[in-house]
Amino acid sequence: MTALTDKADGRFDFPMPAVNGGRAGTIEKLKLGRILAAVLILAAAVRGQGRELPPAADFAPDWSLGEKLVFVKGNLYDFIDGGADLYLEFGFERVLVQRYKKGEAELTLEVYEMTDADAALGIYLMKCGVETPVPDIPARNTGEPAQLTILKGRYFLHVNSFSPGADLLSEMVLLARRALEAVADESHGRWLDLLPVEGLVPGSERIVRGPNALQSIYTLGEGDVLFLGGRLIAAAGDYRSESGPWTLVIVPYPDEAAASAALSHLRAHLDSYLKVTDERGDGFVFKDFKEKYGAVERKGRVLEIRLNLSSAFDALQ
Repeated sequence: MTALTDKADGRFDFPMPAVNGGRAGTIEKLKLGRILAAVLILAAAVRGQGRELPPAADFAPDWSLGEKLVFVKGNLYDFIDGGADLYLEFGFERVLVQRYKKGEAELTLEVYEMTDADAALGIYLMKCGVETPVPDIPARNTGEPAQLTILKGRYFLHVNSFSPGADLLSEMVLLARRALEAVADESHGRWLDLLPVEGLVPGSERIVRGPNALQSIYTLGEGDVLFLGGRLIAAAGDYRSESGPWTLVIVPYPDEAAASAALSHLRAHLDSYLKVTDERGDGFVFKDFKEKYGAVERKGRVLEIRLNLSSAFDALQ
């Protein structure tokens, strides 16, 4: 049996057996597909720091294992109906789903492995809402009796309770703690430090890696209008000021040339509902269909985009 090679980052190399051509080769390819599927499930089970994913059912008394499923990039749509694009845009590898049963009660653990810690942070911020941390979970989290949402390293986790009226929160916490023991910690980038602190609405912070995340904040145009390319990351947050609430998006680029190219592309492909009211060398001001204003300005290698401003005066400041 060929061994899996443990990488330094906690992942595994999957050795690829040679495949011959012709009819025999077709049969071997089918076998290979089944082998690789099994390896993916095995890798999901053995990854960690001395613990296994998914955890055994002994995290609390009287629980037993139910169905286990693994979804990878190609079939994520089979698991997340209508929301898979956001995960894929941030950088998705696989999700392990394990169900646990105790009588009529059921818990489900979902462990999403993302491509890096930034991708996991992006999904977490999009999904967590106003954070209400649950005590005794040794990772950033938010939760209530029906669901825990957790971030650690490149992993985003849900623990769900499908037992209306049953108080299973303490057991959900035990399951989460057991799962987190098998998840390596990693640091994400300090993207949120790009956002000025003064006036920032707590819990409104987001990061953006492509058009799907951007559309959830504001429609500037179709496609990858900020030239992020799935590699660059923007930070966004909501603000309060004397003139009213507004939104800030900060996009750092590798250099001034890249920032200038992105500015030109955004201006040329601005959404048709946005009407430019003022232009300057390094930016422009626009008005949307709600009579709110926006301003785009290049500052060196950074684009600063202010949205939902109350007046043209605010936009020109």
